[in-house]
Amino acid sequence: MHPELRLFDAYTIMGTATRPPLQPALEPQALLAEMDRCGVDEAMVTNAGWQIASVPCLNRQVAEWCAASPRLHPVWHILPNQCGEMEPAALFRDMKRAGVRMLQARPAAHRYLLNGITCGPLLEELVARRIPLMLDSDWPLLTALLTEFPKLTVIAVEHGCWGSDRYFRPLLERFPSFQIDTANYELDGGIPSLVRTYGAERIVYGSSFQNRPMGGASLLLRNVDIDAASKDLIAHGNLERLLNGVRQ
Repeated sequence: MHPELRLFDAYTIMGTATRPPLQPALEPQALLAEMDRCGVDEAMVTNAGWQIASVPCLNRQVAEWCAASPRLHPVWHILPNQCGEMEPAALFRDMKRAGVRMLQARPAAHRYLLNGITCGPLLEELVARRIPLMLDSDWPLLTALLTEFPKLTVIAVEHGCWGSDRYFRPLLERFPSFQIDTANYELDGGIPSLVRTYGAERIVYGSSFQNRPMGGASLLLRNVDIDAASKDLIAHGNLERLLNGVRQ
């Protein structure tokens, strides 16, 4: 056990979704209560309404939610600007005002291609500003994106419990800024093997709550068989390093 472990969750979800989970967090107090129950100190928060509301409205709402507590930190969704929805200079100005240091992209759901042709200036700014970009684990998309923007900081989430190692280990080998989260990566011996092979610096703790129970990810990391220093890096140190490295 590692009872004093401080957990900084890289991926939590709040709000109304098209397919609500069993225990949705519809307000900051509900998310904070679940964090307290599971021993989580801080959390990055993204908006569950990405399928049913405009992205600018979602971003404003999650910033308002996170203003309720210093333990909550907003993650904003991005769009390309060809339709006049998200001009990069205005985005970065508004991010600074709202204290946003991480972004998320859902290109399939929002019907655009996340590549240099569509999003080149925006992605180049993310590289220059060292802003982490969270993406679901669409491995062909991730491979193409990192090949085109090899210095982009990307955190892959939602990669499941069965072990997608044959997909993501080549990316860990080639791209130093690529990270994966823990969430429900419950492969027997998986995290210890990753730490031995690539170092603890490439993994961030995340739960995928409210899509998945927060307690499972917390229990897994608290009991995984790795040294205390590596566990601290995964639990909070790596995410804090990424956030502190953002240039705004």
